[in-house]
Amino acid sequence: MKLSWEEHGPVALLIASGDFCADATDAFRRVVTERMAAGARSFVLDVANVTLADSAALESLLWLSEETARNSGALRLVAPQHALREALRLTRLSDRFECAESVELAARSLR
Repeated sequence: MKLSWEEHGPVALLIASGDFCADATDAFRRVVTERMAAGARSFVLDVANVTLADSAALESLLWLSEETARNSGALRLVAPQHALREALRLTRLSDRFECAESVELAARSLR
């Protein structure tokens, strides 16, 4: 998985693309931890170009959701495609994540 980010004060925008699988979770958690250490409390995670998500990816999303809540922040997923939506639905995790159709709408919902 390719992961890039932008910082906007207490909100970090993470842009993910490709397969979000077990081999990408360590790098994902490292980037998130670094962004939190730099002051990010909330995260907008653009997953529009994530093509596959396995159970390790779902665990990482749950971890991020818990970390942001513990830091008085929030997590928004942007435009999850069919594979990720289906994985969340099948594992009954859909209700745990707020989704937005665009980065702008996700950022606005955090204000």
